[in-house]
Amino acid sequence: MSRLSSAVVPPSPAGSRVVVALSGGVDSSVAAALLRDAGWEVIGVTLRLHDCRDVPAGRSCCAEDSVARARAVAGRLDIPHYVLDVAREFERQVLRPAWSTYAGGRTPSPCLLCNERIKFGLLLAWARRLGADRVASGHYARVERSSDGEPSLHRGDDPDKDQSYFLAGLDRLRLAALFFPLGRLRKTTVRELARARGLPTADARDSQNACLTQPGRSFADALRERFAASPRPGVIVDEAGSVLARHDGLHHFTIGQHRRLGLGSPRRLWVKCLRRTDATVVVTDRADALLSNHLRITGTHWLAAPPPDGAPLECAVQLRYRAPPIPATVTPGTGGTVAITLHRPARAVAPGQAAVLYDGDRVLGRGWIDAD
Repeated sequence: MSRLSSAVVPPSPAGSRVVVALSGGVDSSVAAALLRDAGWEVIGVTLRLHDCRDVPAGRSCCAEDSVARARAVAGRLDIPHYVLDVAREFERQVLRPAWSTYAGGRTPSPCLLCNERIKFGLLLAWARRLGADRVASGHYARVERSSDGEPSLHRGDDPDKDQSYFLAGLDRLRLAALFFPLGRLRKTTVRELARARGLPTADARDSQNACLTQPGRSFADALRERFAASPRPGVIVDEAGSVLARHDGLHHFTIGQHRRLGLGSPRRLWVKCLRRTDATVVVTDRADALLSNHLRITGTHWLAAPPPDGAPLECAVQLRYRAPPIPATVTPGTGGTVAITLHRPARAVAPGQAAVLYDGDRVLGRGWIDAD
């Protein structure tokens, strides 16, 4: 066992098996290598999320070139490799909910749904049928365990790559079965490790969100076409209510957007709000109109013990991936509703997105931003 492997991956109990989600990228490849070096019996699995036969090379995480790279990595590491077709469940549990969110004038967070329901839902269930003790991936996050074995989720050590935001919806039962071997590593170190091991993915470009992109189309339009949807048209108005233009669906817009509004205005305009009741887009030329100190989240999922209803909690709130966390006071209500007061205003808070709560680098929980 290498010194690095023992530092970032616990040594394997005799005969222990782990399934690694191999995307065909460098991160998952190195995660598999570190686990193998630590003595685990590693099985590589590539998830086929949709039919990628017509997708250009490099434009999807499950296109044939990505599968081929994952298979080549498995060959280099001398581990078995499988391709698991989960396209039907991916459509039902991720894509359809994402389209419903867009159609309702909100901005979805499909990566969180995919991690919760597919990558660490279906894959974990499949791994257990295979007799695997754990599932691992190349995410930059950490799972720590208390003295009594209780798991907690933490930010990855590389601030530029931390992906704990996307994992905040995992429950503690699944978290206890997960490995994130890259949580203590920097991306530069990961590439160095891949080159040192001769992995064919050492210089592969990052594939984050690749499974959600379509050449020449926005994700929202790709979903509209997939589900043959007929969005409700409406109007774009200014804050005074004057009609500026018509549009053919709220899915084209998100809070804070200022490009591709189709207005041809000499003024810089931003989307201020989306009215689902009449499919109206309200725009503003005031940048400060996008600022907010108060929001509400629903469907809140706690990874740490939640405070009693009505008891305020001081923590930090991250409102989108790569957004800086903002100190806040959160007050739980009933039915998974939490009121949040930010200690400094946030810009363009978008309903439908995830708000993730942190205590330092520890994830406390997540909820979905609700409309006012």
